Amino acid sequence: MNPSFNTADMRLHIAFAKIRLTDNERAAAEDLARQVQDWDGFIETAVRNFSLPNMRMHLANMDPGCVPAEVHAQLKTAANAFAMRNMLLISAQRAFKERCIDPLGETAIFFKGITLVGQYYPDLGLRPCRDIDVLVRPGSLRPIVLHAIKAGYRFVVAGQADHPLTEPSEIEAALHYRNDATLLSPEGMAIDMQVKLDKFSGIFAETDVFGQATPISLGGTEFLTMPPAFLFNYICHHHARHVWSRLHWLSDLDAMVSAPVFDEAATLALADRLNQRGTVEASLEMQRLMSPTANWADAPESWRGQKFLELSLRNLAGDLELEKRIGFTMKGGEFMFDWQADPALIRRARWRQWRRMLQPTIRQYTRFPLPRGLRWLYVFPRFVHLMERTRDRTGKEAE
Repeated sequence: MNPSFNTADMRLHIAFAKIRLTDNERAAAEDLARQVQDWDGFIETAVRNFSLPNMRMHLANMDPGCVPAEVHAQLKTAANAFAMRNMLLISAQRAFKERCIDPLGETAIFFKGITLVGQYYPDLGLRPCRDIDVLVRPGSLRPIVLHAIKAGYRFVVAGQADHPLTEPSEIEAALHYRNDATLLSPEGMAIDMQVKLDKFSGIFAETDVFGQATPISLGGTEFLTMPPAFLFNYICHHHARHVWSRLHWLSDLDAMVSAPVFDEAATLALADRLNQRGTVEASLEMQRLMSPTANWADAPESWRGQKFLELSLRNLAGDLELEKRIGFTMKGGEFMFDWQADPALIRRARWRQWRRMLQPTIRQYTRFPLPRGLRWLYVFPRFVHLMERTRDRTGKEAE
């Protein structure tokens, strides 16, 4: 562990990402809190990393004197806003199922985000959520999107939320070039639909997720979601792919590991079958290092969880751009380290990523529409763009 990361502020951020603290952990957190000098900066970092509701919960159970009195007042308003948004997301998720899934007789799996909160968190307001994640079968994406547009949902692409796709040719191109779709509900909530769970490696491609789906009741409505062992494997892969860039992703680990239904042996056995034991083992090790009583300097050298924890600590001060710079050297767009998964999976991810990178983007089409027979011309400006982006990120990494 880099010694510069082992500060009271950073240790407390990681501790506040936990869902529950034991008496000893609470006492250790109080000692860390008394060492924090810049509480305005600390709160700003917590907001940016989506851990502020947890911070408020833990401070309410700690010695009030360990933080300045005004800190509690600052936390209350912001934490309440997160809780309100989560309630609106539940309503939007229920409406989407009733408006766009059920009328078509389709099946959808809701996972991550507010669905995970409803399964594993003690309070719906503890984990800030930005959107609703939905897995649908490949043949279902098109009819659901088209039905949703008629029902008042807006079909958007990344970076262009203010300019929804309305022309039939634009919608067709988006559905042709992508295997996911983002909809904005009439109330403005984002719904991210996808037909696959990994980007390029195919880790989850052979698993019948729909055949294993389990029901959960949320806001008075029943949804299908993933069983615990599979969901844990998925979030370990997904959060590691995003280089653990937000603290609420560490909270997901802690919430699931702490749940009565969590079975570590079954989870690791599934990781073996998926050929990603390294990622899951390191995630479990990182969860143990989240405790404020853990001594990071004395963690076993064999623990790769420290590598994941360092990624999270590097991301504390940044935003999406920092996440992208840190993950710039990621193998196949999915793996930061060789030990995360089977070498064959990493090689496949690398090959598929290169093929995908040269495919035209929907943004190219919406800016410069070409007929189907000429769309191969997009590869040239796409290649130039990729070279420029590589140059810029390499330069920033060298700074």
